[in-house]
Amino acid sequence: MNTESPFYKEAVAVREELFFKEMKNSRDLINDEFELNGIHLVCLDQGKVIGTGRLNIVEDEAIISQMAIKENYQRQGVGAEILKELIRYCKREGVFYLKLSARETAIAFYKKFNFRILGDKYPSLKTGVVHQKMTLKID
Repeated sequence: MNTESPFYKEAVAVREELFFKEMKNSRDLINDEFELNGIHLVCLDQGKVIGTGRLNIVEDEAIISQMAIKENYQRQGVGAEILKELIRYCKREGVFYLKLSARETAIAFYKKFNFRILGDKYPSLKTGVVHQKMTLKID
């Protein structure tokens, strides 16, 4: 999906709601150096965006970021389907190393997909929320 799509605008709204709700500069935080070149994936329910994930490929590795699922759809497999599709996309593109920064509350989710912890937890420079770097080598 490209940034001109109406689904993109809905996906941004989901990300703002879940990650940057109380921040005055939420659009600046979303429009980081990866946004325009990102591969944006959405999950729809009855034509409405209920989840989203962003993927950027930089040389021979991929970066997954800003995965967000509307609260009333969490723990129903939506995030898992988005993540699996992003991983499949990487395989098709010949990229076999992924990295991400998971919120502390999402570490267990990514571990289910064999992501491994890298280093210590740290506060996000954007939000101050504690994150954990994680990596996945795709077979």
